[in-house]
Amino acid sequence: GGTLDRPGLQRLLADIDAGRIDMVVVYKIDRLTRSLADFAKLVERLEEKDCSFVSVTQAFNTSSSMGRLTLNVLLSFAQFEREVTAERIRDKIAASKKKGLWMGGVPPLGYDPHPDPMRRELVVNTAEAEVVRQLFTLYAAHKCLNLVTQKAEGLGLRSKRHVFSTGREQGGNVLSRGQVHKILTNPVYLGMIRHKEKTFP
Repeated sequence: GGTLDRPGLQRLLADIDAGRIDMVVVYKIDRLTRSLADFAKLVERLEEKDCSFVSVTQAFNTSSSMGRLTLNVLLSFAQFEREVTAERIRDKIAASKKKGLWMGGVPPLGYDPHPDPMRRELVVNTAEAEVVRQLFTLYAAHKCLNLVTQKAEGLGLRSKRHVFSTGREQGGNVLSRGQVHKILTNPVYLGMIRHKEKTFP
C-alpha cells in the first residue's frame, strides 16, 4: 500500500499495541507498505511489542538482523519503482498536454469532456459558454474585477455545476471574485492548455 492510513492496517496496529498479536504474516512486504520510512516506523512499533514480521513468498522475517537488512533493501527498490512510475505518469500527462489533449478533472466553465472517453477533447457547453461571454464583455466594459463580480451576481451568473461519478455535486453557485479572475485569465479560452507554468496550443 501507498499509505499507512488504511482502516484494516489501523485495526491490525491497534491489536498489536494491545498485545494480542505476536507475529504479522504477509504475502509480500509491498502489500503492507512500499515506503521505507513507513516500514521503519512499523518495524519499530512491532519490536516494541515483541511482534515479528514474516513475508511468506520472500522467505525472511524481522526476528534476525539479516532479515531486517534484506527487508530494507527490498523496500528501497519498491520505493524506487513507485517513484519511477509516478515520474512516468507525470511525464505522460505533460506530453499529452503539449499535444493539446484534455487530461481529465473538472472542465472549465463553458466546456464539457467529449462524450467519447477515448477522445481527450473538450466540447462547448452552449449555455455555459454564454456565461463566459458575458463575463468577458463585462470586464471589457468596466476593467474592474470587483465590479464584474457584482454585476455577474446581479445577472444571476453561476459557476460550473459538475456531477462526479460518485454522484456528488459541486458548483452551481454565485461566482466569487477568485472564480471570476480564474475564468478571465484561463488560457483555455484562447485555445490553449496550461500545464504548471507553461501553456500549449
